[in-house]
Amino acid sequence: MLRYQEYTWLIGKLNAGKNVNLWGKQDIGKTFTVKNYLLKDITLESVYLNLEYPFSVAHLFDVIPMSFDLYYQQDWQNIVSELSEGFNRLLVIDNFDRLHFASDSFSDDLLRLQQLAKLENFSLLLISRMPLRYFHFPSFANCFEELELNETNTWTFGK
Repeated sequence: MLRYQEYTWLIGKLNAGKNVNLWGKQDIGKTFTVKNYLLKDITLESVYLNLEYPFSVAHLFDVIPMSFDLYYQQDWQNIVSELSEGFNRLLVIDNFDRLHFASDSFSDDLLRLQQLAKLENFSLLLISRMPLRYFHFPSFANCFEELELNETNTWTFGK
């Protein structure tokens, strides 16, 4: 569980329309914190997608518009335009690292996600084991603020 100071920072960034890469080693509590607390504590229209197998990353850009009640077979630019209107929204993508390993068009996928990251009223929260800079796409990584979960900013509970 993320400590109070970092947790309130994270909520503040997402409510303000910022993008955040929440990263840290496996089993540190990233998914637990987001699913059990963050999604209940924020006031944004939120969608949580987990790229863990058996999710087909080939269908990611069909699932995103459907998750926000949009018609998925329209042009991606139309989808981005529709998502730019209205209230603030949050898209959480868990196990983001898998996109790097499973996508046939990783650079194109990042360009599409970057379009969402640049929207004023749309926040992306990417949960991964590595910081985005490790993917070697600096223009994409620069759209995000980082929060590493580690032993100094989390409460851990015995198993």
